[in-house]
Amino acid sequence: MKQIGSFVFAFLMCSSVAWAQDLEDALQTFDRANRLVESGSYEEAIHHYHSVLETGYVSGSLYHNLAGAYFRMDQIGESVRYYERARRLLGDDPQLLHNIQIVEARVQSPFSELPVPFWRTWWEQFFGQYTALPFLIAGIGLYLIAFFMFGHHLWSKTRNTWHRRVRKGTLAAGLMLILIAVMISGDRSAIRGASILKPTTLATESGSIDVPEGIRVTLIGESVSGIEIRLPNGTQGFVDEEVLGDF
Repeated sequence: MKQIGSFVFAFLMCSSVAWAQDLEDALQTFDRANRLVESGSYEEAIHHYHSVLETGYVSGSLYHNLAGAYFRMDQIGESVRYYERARRLLGDDPQLLHNIQIVEARVQSPFSELPVPFWRTWWEQFFGQYTALPFLIAGIGLYLIAFFMFGHHLWSKTRNTWHRRVRKGTLAAGLMLILIAVMISGDRSAIRGASILKPTTLATESGSIDVPEGIRVTLIGESVSGIEIRLPNGTQGFVDEEVLGDF
């Protein structure tokens, strides 16, 4: 039994050391890519950024820097793709939003966008700039506080009305924050978007439409005709999978 325990302990230690080494290697590759960007070696920097992605380590900064390198290589579609991935992790970071505006100015979309429902505007105004994590942490924290208050109530047999109201309010607030976190996470994961990586033609029932590089589209589904997408103006049609950069 002691031998089994020693083996498990040794295995966990080796796994931890290997994980730490992989993380250190990924960080070193990331730093090397950043230096390459500063020196103007954008293509080589992109290669190193993707090497980090292949290890499984991702971050908003990694996507942000990769998008910037693609932009300097004039690959606008790829730049849009990774800026959108960065936005999902960084939220409405000021520097990120500034860079996105610069890219959007290059795209020059010929398509008008459908009006946004009022409730969507309200939701984005209050919660769009945040990730789900802060709400989840705060919600779990309040839930635990309510749990401990309930335990104190049972142990001390407190019958104070104020104590009961605070306990219920804390529990309700915690559950509400957890619900908001779930809604934010579900809302962002449900959005299956992509950028057009190179100029292409959208095949529709009434004909074909030229779609320039960098346009953001919504992914609808897949069929024998190709990948069905929806343009910002609501028009749906099919394109080849190779022109789409999902985010």
